[in-house]
Amino acid sequence: MPNVTCIQSFSSGDGIAYESGVEYDVPAATLKANPDYFKQAGTVENKMADTTEDKSEEVTEDAE
Repeated sequence: MPNVTCIQSFSSGDGIAYESGVEYDVPAATLKANPDYFKQAGTVENKMADTTEDKSEEVTEDAE
């Protein structure tokens, strides 16, 4: 289930009340049916994004 933050208080059709400003694990069907009431709370970090390559000191060899 996606972890989302409710941006406007409302009650879903299944009797669950969501409060504005609170994070919830919402079933995808509820999120799809009510996209205007939720925003994505956070995304999973991509571990590859943390890798950095230092290109500041490129070494070039000149054949003379």
